[in-house]
Amino acid sequence: MKLLFVRFSALGDIVLTTGVIRKFKELFPDAQADVLTYCRFREVFDGLDFINKVYCYDKSNGLKSYFGLIQNELDEYDHIIDLHSKPLSMLLRFTSPAQYHRYLKDSSARRKYVKSRKENPRLGMHVTLKYFEPLAKAFGVDMPEPEELRPVLFSGKTPEKRHILIHPFASKATKTYPYIKELAELLKQRGYTPVFAGDGHVPEVDGAIDKTGKTSIRELFDTTASCEAVITTDSGPMHIAVALNRPTVAIFGSTTRHFGFFPEFSGVKVIENNDIKCRPCHIHGLDSCPEGHFKCMRDLPPEMIISALGEIAPSD
Repeated sequence: MKLLFVRFSALGDIVLTTGVIRKFKELFPDAQADVLTYCRFREVFDGLDFINKVYCYDKSNGLKSYFGLIQNELDEYDHIIDLHSKPLSMLLRFTSPAQYHRYLKDSSARRKYVKSRKENPRLGMHVTLKYFEPLAKAFGVDMPEPEELRPVLFSGKTPEKRHILIHPFASKATKTYPYIKELAELLKQRGYTPVFAGDGHVPEVDGAIDKTGKTSIRELFDTTASCEAVITTDSGPMHIAVALNRPTVAIFGSTTRHFGFFPEFSGVKVIENNDIKCRPCHIHGLDSCPEGHFKCMRDLPPEMIISALGEIAPSD
């Protein structure tokens, strides 16, 4: 039995597919599990022995190359598991003889919750469970617990004592942590070495290691693995930290658990402000606070983050 798992972007979403594929292979060890993704994310699957082959599509080459890939490489699968559910992946339903299964994104329910706070039983269901749903239905297996679907990445690096990764950035400003310098200074006072990583600029902090804008995907994995713990926002590096089994403090600003990406895994401590009624203000966050006060992040002082770190990270 040959399966093709499809997810093109983004980095964090792709990382979250890994535990789902691993769980499937545990249940069906004789099945062949292959992956289709964008070429720039191919490294996510390096070193994962439960994945047989990774096909990649470079979208800069246009749709003609995509159709060529489908016709020449993807015509012998029994099942296609679409974990993207966008037009590019849904094309496979009509261009491949394989049985096609896709996951339900619940985009409408999320938008309704942002607009009217209308609850839905599927809100808050972790995305890894949604990824596994089409497998459970297609193969008649029970739904696992979220921890069984914990993502997994490979890195040969081991943690350096008292090195703490700080990833304060995110795709939107309302998901970005504002007290970067203060947080790093507090870590230093407690004998830690702050290690900055991600796409963005950080203030100079004496003794901190700045790797912002300097890492490939593989280097980001290795940088994360080389730290004892991680402090991050709701972003791809949060999922990377979970996949590498690093104790993680996850800072949630304008987004909430209703969107399915709340890290419900062991070793993770979530910090958020539940006392304000305006969050979530958008499914993906916004470029600025619509209320002008940004309390969802401003009311999360560095001391709170340090306290949470003390609950999950090594203290000696």
